Amino acid sequence: MNKKITAVLVVLLLAVGGFLVYRSLTPKGEEGSKEVTINIIVESENIDYSETFRSDELFLEGLLIEHNDELQVVTEETQYGPMLMGLKGYTADMSKEFFSIKINGEDAMVGIKEIPVNDKDEYTFEVTGF
Repeated sequence: MNKKITAVLVVLLLAVGGFLVYRSLTPKGEEGSKEVTINIIVESENIDYSETFRSDELFLEGLLIEHNDELQVVTEETQYGPMLMGLKGYTADMSKEFFSIKINGEDAMVGIKEIPVNDKDEYTFEVTGF
């Protein structure tokens, strides 16, 4: 009986520990008002757009939706979350290109739903071929 209780406690502690590690590694958006720059580059359509926005949004998806009238955001829901399909009236042909996302010049490792919005960040969306 003691071995069973010990095994259950160990499994429970591992589960709680794993959850806490996951939460500590998950990116978090910065609270409060932030000023960020959005760049959109579509060479084939001569789109080279840059604008600074203010927002209280915590994640990039919310920021894009908040300014949808100007940015003309098109997304498609996938099993991994929303995939960015279009901006500024241009929709990428997903058979040969996609919108790459850079944060302060570095490639994003997650999608728009998980990219935190931090003050003075610069987000660049550029259509890139495969």
